[in-house]
Amino acid sequence: MFILLIIIAVLFVIGALFYKQSIQEYRINQIEWEQRHELDSLLEERAPIVVRSMPLSPVWTHSDVMMRDFYNNEKSPESGKTIRELVFDGSSGVISWPKGYRRHLYQNTALSLWFETTWGPILTGTRGWLGSHIPIEGECFVGDLGLTELKPNWTIIIPTEGAIIVSILASKEKKWLPQKWQGLQPSKLTAAIAPFINKMNYIDIIVRPGTALWVPAHMMIAWTSKEEGVVPLVTTIAIHTPISWIASR
Repeated sequence: MFILLIIIAVLFVIGALFYKQSIQEYRINQIEWEQRHELDSLLEERAPIVVRSMPLSPVWTHSDVMMRDFYNNEKSPESGKTIRELVFDGSSGVISWPKGYRRHLYQNTALSLWFETTWGPILTGTRGWLGSHIPIEGECFVGDLGLTELKPNWTIIIPTEGAIIVSILASKEKKWLPQKWQGLQPSKLTAAIAPFINKMNYIDIIVRPGTALWVPAHMMIAWTSKEEGVVPLVTTIAIHTPISWIASR
C-alpha cells in the first residue's frame, strides 16, 4: 500500500509539472475530420488545433431554437428574456451567464448527446484511464465572449450557428493587459486602457460551424461574431486531467 501511495504521489507531481507547461509561441495545427485518428499525436505538441469538416450539430442552432418550445420557456437569468428572444433580437453582445447555467443549457439542449456520439469514440484513448473518470464539462454560449483564461487541459470551442472570430493570447501577454482584463475584447483595447497594448501579440482564427478549435490550458481566449447582426451560438467542452480538474475548482 505504501509503495502504491508513493507511485500515485509521483504521478501527481509529474502531472502537475506537465499541466503548468504552456506554449508561448503562436502555432496552429490543422487536420480534417477524416484525419481525426492523428489527434493524439498533435495534442502532445500543446498548440491549438483546428479540426475541419466535422459533422454539424443538429441542436443549439437557430432552427432548433425556433422549433423547440424549451427555448421559448427557458428564461435567461441575466435579462429575463427567453433564449429565443436573445438569439433573434440581433443585439446580444456579451451575455454573462453563471457557469452553472451554461452547463444547464448544455444538458437540456441535447448537446451532450451529440458530443458523446460524435467525439466520444475519439476521446476514449485521448483522455487516458484517470481522465476517463472525470466528467466532460460542456457549456452553451449566446453571442460574444470576453477574455477568459482557460483552466481545463484542453478546451474545445465549437460554433453551432454563425461564424466567430476567436482571439488567442499566450499567457506571457497578460503583462500588457490592464489589471482588470477579464471580459475585454483584445481588438477593442486602446492605449488609454492599456498603455503598452502595442507590444501585445495575439492571433485571430475564424471558426465556422463544422469546425472545432482545441485550445490548451493557460491560454486566454475571446470571441466575437464574424457577421454583424448575427448572434452566434457556441458550445465549449472542457477536457480535464485530474490536475486541471482540481485547478478549475
